[in-house]
Amino acid sequence: MKNQAVRSQPMTPAQRRAMDRTQKRHPRQQRPGILHQVSRGNIIAGFVTIAIVVGALVYALVRTSTAVSTPGLTSPESLNPAPSQPAVGTRAPNFALRDNSGQLHTLAAQQGHPVLVEFFAVWCPVCQGEAPIMAQITRNYVPKGVRVWSILASPYGPNYDLSGRTDLTLAKSADLAWFAHRFDVQHPQLIDPTFATVNRYGVGAYPGLYVVNPKGVITYAAEGHRDYSTLARALDHALRAAR
Repeated sequence: MKNQAVRSQPMTPAQRRAMDRTQKRHPRQQRPGILHQVSRGNIIAGFVTIAIVVGALVYALVRTSTAVSTPGLTSPESLNPAPSQPAVGTRAPNFALRDNSGQLHTLAAQQGHPVLVEFFAVWCPVCQGEAPIMAQITRNYVPKGVRVWSILASPYGPNYDLSGRTDLTLAKSADLAWFAHRFDVQHPQLIDPTFATVNRYGVGAYPGLYVVNPKGVITYAAEGHRDYSTLARALDHALRAAR
């Protein structure tokens, strides 16, 4: 039985010379090596990564620029609270501010009525936590003649604290409306466009709280969270001055 494997025969010198001439005329095209393929892949991946990083930076710059330049209810550059609050027992500095619907509220015009003034920020978690107490005060004491007002005392919107205080989007009317709806605010929310009142009252922390008696004298001042009973006692004291 013949062997099925095909064996090559040794080439003659003439055949070798002919093959050499053929190879010189038609050299073999070398295939790219593995290293070349890997390098090309790394270059493409590098370009993709650079494009992603540049896109993210451009987006961040545009977002920050838009946030800062978008008009809001107040002027951040004007916020410069006095180093101390007006003292209890002194006459409360007068102010005239409009609420979110445009109605004017003047402190001096409230003679004969105690006034609870809260300086707040829509982003402030303490203010948000105190909102139900303010709502309860409004329900129980407005019928007794007490005026309850909240004054916007920070320029920034509701995401300021959640963003680690990097979102500088300014508070707008819609943010006040959101706060009122979300936390059942039934009393006027006043806007201090140039922070003149906020600065005069030395509001350095949120919320800032004042009780002004019917004669226009400050009878209570505090910063930070206060429970219902504390505010109720301060208002009961101010109401007695009206009798």
